[in-house]
Order: sequence, then C-alpha cells, then structure tokens
Amino acid sequence: MDYNINGKIYKMPSKLSPFQEQIYKHLIDWKHTHITIEPGEYRGNTYDLMFPNSYYKKGNISPIIYRELHEEITKIQKGEFAYKVHLMAFHMASSQCACINLFLPILLDTNADEIISNIQGCPIDFAKIDRTKLYKGFCFEYWGQDIMNGKGLLNDHSNVAGTDADIAIAYINTKGEKCLWLIEHKLTETDFTNCGGYKSKNNNNKKLCKNNCLEKLIDNPQLCHYHKIGYKYWSILQSKKNLFKHLQNQKGCPFQDGTNQLFRNQVLAFALENTNMYKHVYFSVVHHKGNTALEKTMNKYRELISNDIKFTSFTNYDVIEAAQNNSNTLSCWINWYRELYNV
Repeated sequence: MDYNINGKIYKMPSKLSPFQEQIYKHLIDWKHTHITIEPGEYRGNTYDLMFPNSYYKKGNISPIIYRELHEEITKIQKGEFAYKVHLMAFHMASSQCACINLFLPILLDTNADEIISNIQGCPIDFAKIDRTKLYKGFCFEYWGQDIMNGKGLLNDHSNVAGTDADIAIAYINTKGEKCLWLIEHKLTETDFTNCGGYKSKNNNNKKLCKNNCLEKLIDNPQLCHYHKIGYKYWSILQSKKNLFKHLQNQKGCPFQDGTNQLFRNQVLAFALENTNMYKHVYFSVVHHKGNTALEKTMNKYRELISNDIKFTSFTNYDVIEAAQNNSNTLSCWINWYRELYNV
C-alpha cells in the first residue's frame, strides 16, 4: 500500500497501527540514507522495508545488523549454537536482527555483568554471566538445544516451528547456582502468537478448548490438540498447578489468544528447571519503548500467573540506559542504536 507522508511515497503494509506507521517510516528513511533506496519484494508485492534480492545470498549477514558485530556473528554461525536466520531477517523491522543489535554489543562488553544487572527486569538473583555455558554465556533462538536435540524438551521443535526464546543468557546467581534468563524480543509486533493448536485445521473439536476449565486440561492433557500431536506442554504444567490455582475452574482454556506464546515460553522455563541443569529459569519480554500495544496481553498474562516474579517485562530504552550508565566503551553503538530505532 502506498502512504503519502509529507509528500513522500512509502510502500508499506496496510492496516498499520499508529506506532507501526511511525516506526516503519523512520526505518525506511534510515534505510534510504544509510543503505539503499531500492525496495524489496515479498509475495509479489513491493515494500520499502524489504531489501532487494541482491542482498539475499547464503551466508550473508543482514545489513540491518550493526557492522561491528559481523565478525562475531560469523563465529557464532560456525559453532554449536548457530541460530536459525528468520525469513524476515532482511527486513528493516526484523525483530531477530533488532534483538541481536540490542544485546550482542552488551554481552561482548567487558562490563557486561554490571550492565545486565542494572536492566530493569533482570532476574533478582543475577550475579554474573556464566561464560562456561552456551556460546560465551548466551544463545540466540534458544530452545534447550544444550540439553536435548531433536524435537527438544517440549517435543515441539522442528525446522519450521517450535517454542524458543529470542535470546537466553546463562548466569550464576547470588548463591553460586547455575541459572538461565529467557528473553522474548518484540519490535513492531502488536501482539504475541495465538494458539496454533486452536487455529489448526486438524483440530476438529475446538469446543474442547472453549468448554473445559484449566484444571481439566491439566489433569486430562488429551483434551488439547497440542497434546494429541505430541507436544508436552500440559504434562510439564502438571507439576506447576498451584501457579494457576485461581484459574482452575474458569471456563475455557485461558491461553487461546496472545498469552499462548507467553505460556509456551513459561512452560519451556519449567521444563528447563526440571532437568536440574539450571536451578532457576526466568522469562522476560523486551519491547520497543513506543510499542505499548503489547501491554494488554502482558498484563493479562501477569494476572493469569498471579504476578509471579519469574516473569518480567522491560523496554529497549531500559537496556540502552543500563548500557549508557555502566560502560565507557559502548557510546558509538548506543548512538547508532538510538538513531536506527528512534529510541
């Protein structure tokens, strides 16, 4: 769709929220100034946010990723904890690239522990990054691959689907125990992923999702389509029933909407704790400061889990502020990030 903004035509998707329109325009202007004015194509449509086909070559790092990170990313991609590059990585609003741009400079900094500990939403028991785990203490697109390969702990991992955290940070807590922090990153998305099991065309009995209370679903996992196809969400949740005690007689599965993605990440955290490889596993969402649309679903999820301390949220502004206040070596990256993402 063509948007005429101050006399300039922007080729962007239709039905944008006010925040999306504002940030997309900003990202396109940045792209035109710093990379290329050429648009890209997706499913036969032309978009200014996309890069032209000449950028799509095997092994290429997206031009949206901070240039000084390319060498380290090349090392990551050659190792045990290489991450799966998203289809939309060559898109100016790529959340995967934005996640890398936000965290990797900090994690490679000599003062990383101090920066991380000062991020609002950091696990309350964080002491230092555990550099003996994962790739130098972190992993992008983490689904428990350091513990179990194949379909993973939730039995839902494949080349095209599965539950993962955009980044995991291994750490030592104040008691000297090995722990993990899972983080989901959102840039311009207006909500989280809804329940794929409910939407599935193979789910022929959707009334089970609407009519059964949470207690029945936990005690009888076969009532859920996810369980029928082998996913272990409800089996893992059986040991955490008390967390949802106040919801057990509420009619209908409470995780059909955007809370489903948060629910699955939380279940992944539970599964990781059950392995005893990590004493405590926390889960957080980080989002663009201007993207307030996510608050509705996050607040609903907080109510569902009785405001459990192992779920937190914070913004990219909080991360940048922590970096700016606790490092003398990241000023160039901070200025670059602020300009790119309009923070």
